[in-house]
Amino acid sequence: MVRKQVNSINTNDRGYEKSARFYDIFDDKDNIDFFLHYALKAGRVLDIGAGTGRIALALASQGIDVTCVERSPAMLDIFRNKFTEHRDEAGRIRLFEGKAAVFDLKETFPLVILSGVFDHFLDDRERLASLANIARHLRPAGTLVFDLFVGLMSDAPLSPAGRVRQGNLEYRRFISRRFLPSDIIELRLIYEILKGRKLIEKVEQVSNAGIVERDEVHWLLRETGFEVKKEFGGYDFSVYKEGNPLLIIEAVKKVTE
Repeated sequence: MVRKQVNSINTNDRGYEKSARFYDIFDDKDNIDFFLHYALKAGRVLDIGAGTGRIALALASQGIDVTCVERSPAMLDIFRNKFTEHRDEAGRIRLFEGKAAVFDLKETFPLVILSGVFDHFLDDRERLASLANIARHLRPAGTLVFDLFVGLMSDAPLSPAGRVRQGNLEYRRFISRRFLPSDIIELRLIYEILKGRKLIEKVEQVSNAGIVERDEVHWLLRETGFEVKKEFGGYDFSVYKEGNPLLIIEAVKKVTE
């Protein structure tokens, strides 16, 4: 039985078509070594929601074959453009455009990773469909590793959320949150580019994120044939503690008779 379903939220744009070019500037998650730990054991990886390739390129540089699925054409364009500077890594990477719930590669992998992706599944119908499709692309006893934020997030006014200087340009980001029905958070992001004190460009993007509790994630995994093996509260492999907003799950696809 599906517990949560979104009926009226516009889900066509998950927040990157306008702002994809700013993603690498502000993506400061220190999680490369974490995912590399699993990838080195597996040898081959399916990276779902690969974005601009930050993780995939790092894994490929260590000799790992990475297959990437990404739904955003803008993100994929940035990813492909990086191949000119990463020719060796490009030979180990395959890119596909597709959604987590419906892509079909007609092959299986020993490891599937998702980083910053699960939060963009807006209801249980989408979560179940995505996890079931991931299971179809995993070998028996294959490993799924993904991160997400758990628990209810409150409304927050537009506030500064990063400032980065590159050459003679300064990039600024502002974020607000607004709670919507059906456990959805509307995220409003504003990016500004300044040269000196002059504002030369401003980009606004609105996207949605789903809110899900830890016990619900466990239920979703059980329903789609997974068993949770480990839970972490950080990319340093620290043990998850109740109340921690970041949850990282290592799950295994159950072997059926």
